[in-house]
Amino acid sequence: MKLWLKLTIILTILINLIIQVGLLILKPKIEKFSEELLGDKLKSIAASIAASIDGNEFSQINIYDSSSLTTPIYKHIHQTIKLAEKNLQLHNNQYLISILDKNSLAFGVVLTKIQDGKDSLMQLNKEGTVAALSVYDTKKCVRTKPYYDKYGSWLSGLAPIMDKNNNVVGVVKVDQKYEQIQSIIDNINEKIFAGRIALIPITILISIILSNVFLLPITKVKNQIQRIASGNYSENKRIKSGGEIKELVDAAEMLRKTLFEQQQKIFNTISELKNAKEKAESSDKMKSEFLALISHEIRTPLNVILGNIELLKMEVQDGQLESFIDIAESVKIGSQRLIRTIEMMVLYSELASGSYNTKLQYVNLFTVINNVANEIEIEAAKKGIRLKTDCASTTNVVLADKLLLEEAVKQIADNAVKFSDSGEIIFCLMEEADYGVKVIVKDGGKGISKEFMAELFKPFRQEDMSTTRGYEGNGLGLAIAKKCCDLCEFELRIESEKGKGTTVEINIPKSKFFRTL
Repeated sequence: MKLWLKLTIILTILINLIIQVGLLILKPKIEKFSEELLGDKLKSIAASIAASIDGNEFSQINIYDSSSLTTPIYKHIHQTIKLAEKNLQLHNNQYLISILDKNSLAFGVVLTKIQDGKDSLMQLNKEGTVAALSVYDTKKCVRTKPYYDKYGSWLSGLAPIMDKNNNVVGVVKVDQKYEQIQSIIDNINEKIFAGRIALIPITILISIILSNVFLLPITKVKNQIQRIASGNYSENKRIKSGGEIKELVDAAEMLRKTLFEQQQKIFNTISELKNAKEKAESSDKMKSEFLALISHEIRTPLNVILGNIELLKMEVQDGQLESFIDIAESVKIGSQRLIRTIEMMVLYSELASGSYNTKLQYVNLFTVINNVANEIEIEAAKKGIRLKTDCASTTNVVLADKLLLEEAVKQIADNAVKFSDSGEIIFCLMEEADYGVKVIVKDGGKGISKEFMAELFKPFRQEDMSTTRGYEGNGLGLAIAKKCCDLCEFELRIESEKGKGTTVEINIPKSKFFRTL
């Protein structure tokens, strides 16, 4: 809802509430004041008329004798009342003037029909009777409260007619209909209601002006915040305001400064990251060049050494130089181990840096398992380990990088031979209906502790890192196997218990199965 509309509603309710409360408080007071004012006026009129009547003459009139109408006294009193009516500008349609004696209603201002004034004083309205008797008793002018009779509601003023002995011989009673006061009050209420209606457009105008006064700085702050949100952090123009609006302006300025500072920090961080990225790329490039150079420089002389050793072995076999042959064989094994280590380091470097170019093709899993089994057969036989192949799956062709898949299985099999002293190593190809196919390598070797399970796939990490460990190796085997499986989108899982062997699974999903077009 718009602010000006809210202010209009609030102001309208507030103004009308104030007016209504004021009316509830003032209306009874106005009515009472009007009643007192009119009563005092009627009392004054009655007093003026009574003062103009000679009490001694009035006491000589017999109001029950019709011949009194022709007497000079009656005529003189009649003329006196008519003159008073004229001088006081009284109107018959507004005022009713009566003259009473203590026992009867005498006659009206016209004084034409005595018979109309033969009602007993006691037959007057109770308020009029009490007031008339009060005049006789106190010899003072009085006024009545509003009262009702068969002719309507009235307010009366009464004054005594005095003789020369200061006795009350009659009472002048001046009446006025009380409805006129009510009419005046109703007229005032109508004007107040009209004023309320007239206040509505004025209230709307005031509300619009007030809302603009409040909204102008708020609108400016909103525009500043929108500008900040759009990425413009230039300095804000000062906004004149006070109170909560000033706090809002200060908050917007603080937001601008904070965002500007954060933006500068982000730019600096991006610049630093860019430099770090360039350094890392340069470092990776240097590392790759270094590994390639080291690989070439080490492999080349090692190949020459190995080749010459083979020639020496062939030449000295006939001479029965058994000790020389053993030395040559040890040199050969060490050289092969060194070459294998270098090959593993280079391969892991390529896999970790993302520089390896994956070549996907359909690969026969039976062939991969048999090739790996053949490679480790001699080493396993030396330790008395039996190799067993159990292929229960009917699915044997999957989409993979052949080199990576063979390398993963080879690293797992090498570990199985390395950490087993006897027993058997089982190669199993098992199909799962809901998932795909598993390549399983299971051994009964030394197993892996629970504490080291979290370190399995970290490079250059072994459970026994001491220089006196009983097993050779560089700690890259499982790290390479994990990278190979990840690039082929296979899952590598390992379950092991210390002293009870290890089971390694390569889970290949159905999406990698061979499909004919």
